[in-house]
Amino acid sequence: MSFFVYRALTPDKSRIRLIHLLPRSSHAPFKTPSNEQFPDADASGLAVRVFCTISHVSLDQPPPYSALSYTWGDLNQKGLILVGDAPFHVTKSLEIALSHLTLEDKPLTLWIDALCIDQDDEVEKTEQVRQMQQIYSKATSVITWLGPAAENSDAAMDWIQRYGSLSYELGIGSRPELRLRHLLQTFEADPDKLPHEGLKEFLRDISAQLSPGTRDSESVGTALSKLFKRAYWSRIWVVQELVHAKRVKFVCGNIAVSEEPVHHSLRLLRNFGQYQHFKSAQHPQATDSELTSTSFDMRNPVNILKIRRAAGPFPVIYLIRTLRYFKATDPRDRIFALLSFAADAAAFGLSPDYRKSCSEVYIRTTISLLQNGVFDILSFCEAHKESSELPSWVPDFNQISYRVPLQQRAMKRESVPITTVLQPRFSASGDNQHTHLSFEHTQGFPTSLLIHAKFVDEVKCVGTTWEPQAFGLWLQELREFSHQSSPPFEPHHLRNVWRTAVADQEIRQGNQKPRLSEHGLAKVHNLLRSLDLSVANARTFAHLGLEDYLYQLQDVAYGRRPFHTSKGHLGIGPCQMMPGDLVYVLVGTDVPYILRPNNHGKLRLIGEAYTHGIMDGETMKDGPPVDMIAIY
Repeated sequence: MSFFVYRALTPDKSRIRLIHLLPRSSHAPFKTPSNEQFPDADASGLAVRVFCTISHVSLDQPPPYSALSYTWGDLNQKGLILVGDAPFHVTKSLEIALSHLTLEDKPLTLWIDALCIDQDDEVEKTEQVRQMQQIYSKATSVITWLGPAAENSDAAMDWIQRYGSLSYELGIGSRPELRLRHLLQTFEADPDKLPHEGLKEFLRDISAQLSPGTRDSESVGTALSKLFKRAYWSRIWVVQELVHAKRVKFVCGNIAVSEEPVHHSLRLLRNFGQYQHFKSAQHPQATDSELTSTSFDMRNPVNILKIRRAAGPFPVIYLIRTLRYFKATDPRDRIFALLSFAADAAAFGLSPDYRKSCSEVYIRTTISLLQNGVFDILSFCEAHKESSELPSWVPDFNQISYRVPLQQRAMKRESVPITTVLQPRFSASGDNQHTHLSFEHTQGFPTSLLIHAKFVDEVKCVGTTWEPQAFGLWLQELREFSHQSSPPFEPHHLRNVWRTAVADQEIRQGNQKPRLSEHGLAKVHNLLRSLDLSVANARTFAHLGLEDYLYQLQDVAYGRRPFHTSKGHLGIGPCQMMPGDLVYVLVGTDVPYILRPNNHGKLRLIGEAYTHGIMDGETMKDGPPVDMIAIY
């Protein structure tokens, strides 16, 4: 039996394929033969449940169609569909989706990447991916397939429809007096002060259903948490697919929900989780685990809908930063999936090309960003294995790192296209922001970055890597390093510890990420200076009223360790750093970097480092001049 073979698209680049799912009423029973072509078949063959035809159309004037947004699933688990009269292997995940989406009495026309693109033709694949923006924006709707019903997902979808819609109707979060934290505090203190009975009933319901004490394996809170942790929400292509959609429908099993209830449910769950975190910190019996985690991890779903609802396009670096926790089956798609809604992709010369290897894609992307002055791309570099094909100055974009960069990119929403600004404001290079970049090549391939830099100092000692349940010891090490870095009678040495521990920054305030204020520093100093930090834990900080400082500490310290240098600089840097590493300021960058010398005079980039006393250009004002260094 012959499998389906693609007919080539005509050279006209506007041509695409569409799939027509045939209605169940038209299905005739079909079973494959029982032979080596169909290893999953039993003695009577393999029953096919999805029947479709395929057509070629012009994207300039396409017929009405919906685009499918889904996750491919395990590539080793195969399903079978019939295209025309020929069998075609797809992932089991897609077969299940198509079976659920098949209508009873009318066909459904879809664009599906795995079926409408010949995945074995790299040239066609490259051309079709470049048209993704048009394909999804010209679809009448995008159907978001979250997967089959499981783990009480029907209850979760019903909750989203009901309480997401109610949240919108009640105006939750639309005004300061309707912020969820304020409403919940009022509800718990004096419910009669709430404006109306409907609001009281709403808060009573969600508190009963979502509070940690009421969440068991069968609860709606657990079902919601599991629904938003499904693989779909971590797939990088999803963002592009939803950004360009005219209309979005979320489907799980046999239940469909429109975009608005999902959006408002996500906001509701995120804010309820933050309130529970805040409440736990006030409770004398709160455990460390309650204080160091929120009830619902909404990061990926929230970021997807935040980007969809913002008036993009966005800078490439903002997308790389915001979507760094997403995954892709093909590691090149960690970059390619961003380009159709990146404002500066064309100007930077970035476009999908599946003829390039993964390492070439990552290297070319990094070079483009550096040549255009986007130096904070280096903040995503972590020490590669020696066997890695990537130079140390190129991030491995396929490696998900939960270490948060020292600076964040905040959107300036009033600008069109959207621009971003780095926060908090550091300027380790001072006014010396212009540098000459060049690259050494080996066999025609860029291997070394040549950049002007200033040597600061050698790392003398490093502490232990951050552990959430032992952060008191981490802080104690930092305090001990400060005694070695400064005379104990130095009036500011302890204040330097509190600034360094949180990389001299406070928690985000709206769209701002400020440096640690003198008022905030004084509060922390007065409460912690006499404390035995070695036995301090999250509950200690909560009792002292330092919840905000604790949150910022958890955010910035993860994946980092304290260090001090030969000349007495105190800092926190990547967990891979070692004594003998060197602190440099690379001209044009905002933060210092840790570099490791080899025996040939070249340097490997280990990662960025907060180094107290040089974050505002101090080291560029005196001492030796800058040199050209080679980072390999």
